[in-house]
Amino acid sequence: MKRRSILLLVALAGLAGCADTGATVPDVSASAVPADGYTWPLRESDLAAGFCFTLVQDLTPKQVIDRLGGKELERVEWPQLVGPGDGEVDASQRYFVGLARLGDWTVIVEDAGELGVTREIVRPLSKGRSLFAYRSDVAGHGRLLVLQDGEVLLDFDSVAPERWGGSRPGDFVPAMRAAGLIGGTDVTEPTGPALSFLADRTGIALTRELLTERTYLLVTVPK
Repeated sequence: MKRRSILLLVALAGLAGCADTGATVPDVSASAVPADGYTWPLRESDLAAGFCFTLVQDLTPKQVIDRLGGKELERVEWPQLVGPGDGEVDASQRYFVGLARLGDWTVIVEDAGELGVTREIVRPLSKGRSLFAYRSDVAGHGRLLVLQDGEVLLDFDSVAPERWGGSRPGDFVPAMRAAGLIGGTDVTEPTGPALSFLADRTGIALTRELLTERTYLLVTVPK
């Protein structure tokens, strides 16, 4: 995340009460999202260096922070979360991520980050539940990761789609084909199909409106 210099001695007492606040998710089915509704990150200048969206089931933001060993900094709006700043403090040692509640899920948002697809970091988050993550890099290549109860079920990289990882990748073939991630032609733009796949599997349509209208807890997580 292209985060700006932040005073790390932020008073967290006021944040503790809002970290676990749930958020109603608009009733938008995947089929109701327009064709370009999942490709919006590719048109966002603030996400030009890449992004990662992670969905964690049945954990509040506060619980996610605790499992990651993270530290709350402040509550921010979308422009503050992904917008340009004057540089991260100790970015080589920490991830800067944003957390928000979406119904029964917590979403972790990163610009140019990769926490969500770093197995050793997110594995504890999936204990007893499901976790889905999608990362797009600066070149538009995509990586899709699915975990359940600490087990990596699917690890799909659009750069090498023939080399799937995970213990049960075949379970996801129908949904991936339906979303357009795999099929008769090479996938040159995986973001739209990947976010469609996430919507199908989680019920959360990560549209621009859904994410940009939320407020987030800005959190640092050790690398």
